[in-house]
Amino acid sequence: MESVQPSKESAVRFASTFKPQHPRLSGLILAIFCALATLALGASPTFAQQGNPAILAEIEDPLAAAEAYQQQLFTRVAPSVIFIAQGGSFGSGFFINDTGLALTNKHVVGKAKSVTVVFQDGRKRQAKVVEVAGDAVDLALIQVDIKSSPALELSGFNDLRVGSWVGSVGHGSGGIWSFATGMVSNIYVSKEDRSLFQTQIPLNPGASGGPVFDRKGRVAGVVTSGILNTNSVNFAIRIDVAFDSLEKLSKDCDCLTIRAPKGVPIFVNGRAIGKGPRLRITPTAGSLEVFVVIGGKMQKKTISYPKTREITFK
Repeated sequence: MESVQPSKESAVRFASTFKPQHPRLSGLILAIFCALATLALGASPTFAQQGNPAILAEIEDPLAAAEAYQQQLFTRVAPSVIFIAQGGSFGSGFFINDTGLALTNKHVVGKAKSVTVVFQDGRKRQAKVVEVAGDAVDLALIQVDIKSSPALELSGFNDLRVGSWVGSVGHGSGGIWSFATGMVSNIYVSKEDRSLFQTQIPLNPGASGGPVFDRKGRVAGVVTSGILNTNSVNFAIRIDVAFDSLEKLSKDCDCLTIRAPKGVPIFVNGRAIGKGPRLRITPTAGSLEVFVVIGGKMQKKTISYPKTREITFK
């Protein structure tokens, strides 16, 4: 049986002729009838299917806006990501300056002295492995033979929280320049004193060495490992650890260096971001409040970055 929806005008006419026993309620009842009529029209299948261009033009579509923003973000980040081939294996990496220096994982380059890289536009180049991190830090730098390279900003970790949106572009399972998104699941320091954070970004082998970036496209970490038989429990090395582990990167970086006694937690804008004796970060330009607690006493300094690039606590 076909349902008939009353028009708003007929509902208003009916409400205006209705005389309740309590005159003070008449205004309220009229308002209720008008509201119900409007809701009935909004719920009408015919109305919903045909649409009213004048009304629909005024309705904001947050999903479309989010999709458009993510598409723009991918377009901006993807050209900075490179495909790295070494022997019979492959991985990901990304440019960190405009002269061809790229960051990746140590296990991606292995013991090779040079690797082959492919750009998003299909160009192929050779790259020299210029530095690998010591200890258990899974990072390496390669120098690509190219005059100009699109670099990513290395400053995203400072604003990350558990629950923050993050994305990654890489080559997991051979799916070249694949864009995946998720959120930060955990932030912690491992027993080996490698600062890691965990994400729910679905990643696969081949994504190693790729960037993990925030909603502004700023690199927060480097994809390093995951849990076997699941692609939604993955780990990234914090980008500030890269500064402290790779001498060439720390020399060439546009960053803030903070020194404090070994093992002393360092706080920036009220948040613990690392420990002494040395910490390098790439914060957003502006005022920063940095403090440490040494011998039970707080030492605090307020600086303006990038005007100030080095702080020392003793």
